[in-house]
Amino acid sequence: MKGNSFAEFMDDLLTMGGPEKEFQFHGRTYMLETYFDPADALNEMVIVECNDKDEPCIFCSKKPTLKECVQDFEEAAIFDGKTISEAEREIEVLFG
Repeated sequence: MKGNSFAEFMDDLLTMGGPEKEFQFHGRTYMLETYFDPADALNEMVIVECNDKDEPCIFCSKKPTLKECVQDFEEAAIFDGKTISEAEREIEVLFG
């Protein structure tokens, strides 16, 4: 991973409440965001591809804890069939 170490990237998601992260994978740019919805008392993590098309999110997890959202993210094979740990060497963090 460029721009962050893999450990920094994942620790940020857990310890800082999941700050926004903008990153590239295979020339595509993505935004990862998390927020807490007080209406249903759930944390939500979403990843969208930043492009000029109106693409839907490629990942969404809505759980009681941020840790559960991060776990779902770690298990999701959303990077051309790879998980974040399998694809991390091909990811460049641009922001966050």
